[in-house]
Amino acid sequence: MVDKNIDTLAARIRWARVNGGFSQTDLASLLGVNRSTVAHWERDAGYSPTIDHLRGISVAVGVTASWLVDGDKVLSIPGGSSRRPNLEGKMLELSRHLPVSFLINIVALMEAAENYF
Repeated sequence: MVDKNIDTLAARIRWARVNGGFSQTDLASLLGVNRSTVAHWERDAGYSPTIDHLRGISVAVGVTASWLVDGDKVLSIPGGSSRRPNLEGKMLELSRHLPVSFLINIVALMEAAENYF
């Protein structure tokens, strides 16, 4: 259910971030900006994100960019988005810059963690 008090872009960004399970730091890292930038976006007196950042926010948290901008009735992206695909994408992106020996250890750790679930 969407709260009636999200009638501004700033409020919708904050609502979407929180309901998507992201901290300001998480979202900032995903979008390649500083945490303080996300905080500015979430303040009514702050500045607004670029179109590219709005698209990034919408994909990350699973809402439409149109809803972020206008508050229109189409809230969710069809098929939704969860935090897991974003985290997996970030892991893949970061892994490209790591030495293979380090990746071997990460894979071994992840395989060992499978036994706990």
